[in-house]
Amino acid sequence: MNILRNPFAISTDYSKDIHTDQAEDFNRTSSLSLEPANVIMYLVTTLLVIGIIMIYSTSSAKTTEGAGSMNIVFLKHVAWVIIAITGMLIMMRTDYHYLQKYSMVIFIVALAGLAVVLIPEIGAKINGSRRWIRVGIFGYQPSEFAKLAMIIFMSGYIAKNREKMATFAKGFVVPIILIGVVSLLILKEPDFGTAMFITAVSFLLIMVGGTRIIYVIFTLIASIPHIYQIMHKIPTYQHNRLLAFLDPWKDPMGIGYQIIQSWIALGSGGIAGLGLGESRQKLFFLPMSDNDFVFSIIGEEFGFIGTTCIIVMFALFAWQGIRICKTAPDAFGFFLALGITASIALQAAINVAVVTGSIPTKGLPLPFISTGGSSILLSLLGVGILLNIAKQSEDSDASISSAKNNSL
Repeated sequence: MNILRNPFAISTDYSKDIHTDQAEDFNRTSSLSLEPANVIMYLVTTLLVIGIIMIYSTSSAKTTEGAGSMNIVFLKHVAWVIIAITGMLIMMRTDYHYLQKYSMVIFIVALAGLAVVLIPEIGAKINGSRRWIRVGIFGYQPSEFAKLAMIIFMSGYIAKNREKMATFAKGFVVPIILIGVVSLLILKEPDFGTAMFITAVSFLLIMVGGTRIIYVIFTLIASIPHIYQIMHKIPTYQHNRLLAFLDPWKDPMGIGYQIIQSWIALGSGGIAGLGLGESRQKLFFLPMSDNDFVFSIIGEEFGFIGTTCIIVMFALFAWQGIRICKTAPDAFGFFLALGITASIALQAAINVAVVTGSIPTKGLPLPFISTGGSSILLSLLGVGILLNIAKQSEDSDASISSAKNNSL
């Protein structure tokens, strides 16, 4: 934990190992394309293109089968991608310190959205959950905004109370109460997966921020009876997901159907895949093949090679995000970059784990690839913030280098 905190503590070089001015100049000229911001742009652009191709592939199959005369799913996806890219470009050019200034406002707006969506006249109930606010053909999911809002708010809180994060009140009680309020509102939808996801990312931030691990351990121990009670009172759909995870073949045409079809898709792809557009599972066999289970279709059409490339790209994204995190010019930038990077990388890891049957099914889309406007928009807004932090880090390094040269 202390290693991660060192970059923004007192040092003025922001954790960069610059041995000589000549080496720095060489790196800036010959390795500019390998700067973290540029690598992330390459990765995100590639993943977005893959997503557009795959959504066209899955949705076109359903359209040709008579589900609709126009490929509305694909057109909506492209529209959201355009909107999201615009938002990303705006955030790239917006000083991320404004987010710290308005972090409380952002948090309150997120809470308001989570409360409003629970109102029957406003929130649309789909598949037993009230998670969306519909405006025409477009839908907005407040819990997606809550993911980014919590990262911004917690980063601002930790940066402001950095010297007090080891105390019980400021470093643990206050953050836990705030995390609990957000999680409870999301559980009311109900959306267990997103609630646990936000809790996990928030806990990561406060632990890296200096919260004593002993507080977390005692809290987990104290929560065991409550968790045990919840497990015996979980809703039917969550109980079915757990049963499907433990033994999907017990009810292959019922609760185990989705994960079995996902395995069939992944297994059918083999090493190199069946080829683009050749998936059979997308023809109404695999539910949500353009959303949470699009990774399965990638495996079927591009095989083990294709899925491995996707995983490697997300791993590279996480690595470059950590590089930006370690060179952030201040504490707020450090925690903001850490939270955004962890959020996107963890969501990708959970999605892959779900479609491969490694964990019970959760409703978390694959970032940048799955259809879903709210997810794409908030993910790209996060990327824009991450790139702005990287830009300001580079500007800080350039000013330090210039000052060095002038002093000589």
